[in-house]
Amino acid sequence: MPIFADTCQRLLRRCLRWLALGCLGLAIALALLTGCQSRLIYFPHSYPAGRAGNWVAEAQGKVIDFTTEQGHQRAFLQGKRDHPRNLWLVCGGNGSLALDWSAWLFVHAPREDAWLLVDFPGYGECQGSPSPATIRDTFNHLVPLALQEFGWSPAADSSRLRVFGHSLGAAACLIAAADHHIQRGVLLAPFTSTMDMSRRVTGLPLGFLVWHRFDNSARLADLANHGPGRFLILHGSCDEVIPVAMSHQLANRFPALVEFRKIAGGMHNTIQDTNATDLALALAEAGQP
Repeated sequence: MPIFADTCQRLLRRCLRWLALGCLGLAIALALLTGCQSRLIYFPHSYPAGRAGNWVAEAQGKVIDFTTEQGHQRAFLQGKRDHPRNLWLVCGGNGSLALDWSAWLFVHAPREDAWLLVDFPGYGECQGSPSPATIRDTFNHLVPLALQEFGWSPAADSSRLRVFGHSLGAAACLIAAADHHIQRGVLLAPFTSTMDMSRRVTGLPLGFLVWHRFDNSARLADLANHGPGRFLILHGSCDEVIPVAMSHQLANRFPALVEFRKIAGGMHNTIQDTNATDLALALAEAGQP
């Protein structure tokens, strides 16, 4: 019996040691995930020297400079700047810059509208760091400036505002839409939330660790509470980054607000090129009064 008891104690100590090591390893992994998640979400980079100046000449556009708590920010206004029908807020994905969309919009977007291309803090020629809070702050400073550009007022002319965003840019645009009562737009390959995306990437229910919380479901719920609206969601059936099922979920949850269009064969970063006609049609429809 003493030998058996001694063996059991040794096995118990060994199991406890392995359990402690396992818990320590898990704690380290969770700490790394929490501390480094911004590097997993954002991929900021800058414009080449002279890019903004060249764009002004090529697109006959206007640079809009402004300041937030993050420092100097810069957005880009193009399209019909003299009495436009609508003003669109445009945001690209986490690996792109605002001006990456300029040429595409020049060719495919409705000519009677103006387009305000917005970079996240830390991207392009904008100072600071991106986060849901700093992106919200960008729009809170920028939207009033954009309205002043055309002599519009928030109360009388919010119905002339639209949003167009791709991927993470769709989440950014929905923040602006919910805050500024913008009830129409086009969302290209959106996710439901970054919490849901964390589960997809890791296979674990780690959404509670995500502190960069972009929640498209919650923002669409806010917009639904504001009143009638129409958001067209386009998502490629072969999207390799964000599952098309997430757009299905958004449309199913808000049928009165969201219309979903699955783009056969469309992929995440090339859908605007392979299916330009589908996207241009959606912009034209959302631009209608």
